[in-house]
Amino acid sequence: VLTDACWALSYLSDGPNERITAVIQAGVCQRLIELLGHGSPLVQTPALRAVGNIVTGDDQQTQVILQGGALQCLKALLSHAKKSIRKESCWTISNVTAGTRDQIQEVINQGLMPPVIHLLQTADFDIKKEAAW
Repeated sequence: VLTDACWALSYLSDGPNERITAVIQAGVCQRLIELLGHGSPLVQTPALRAVGNIVTGDDQQTQVILQGGALQCLKALLSHAKKSIRKESCWTISNVTAGTRDQIQEVINQGLMPPVIHLLQTADFDIKKEAAW
């Protein structure tokens, strides 16, 4: 059920900012961030996709995710055993860094650049492509 709920939220958040706003207003962002640390990739994957979709929105929508502590969760996911989770984490971080100067600085302050650079040096091309953005 948890996996299905996360996938539903990922589909709902994949679209225009109005849909992202609806997901935020539903009050589920903090729980999605918590689920990034779940023990199962079957839950982490759709939770990560939903968080990633939310940060494709405007700067205020991205800020909701940052205020929830997502960057430390994303940092941990950059070294996840599952390749697709590492790739999706890079994509999510790249969308955060498309935000404000303060949001970019927060990515730096939280120590996400060294593991991203490590992936640029060592990962397969598809992950490198996301990390480079």
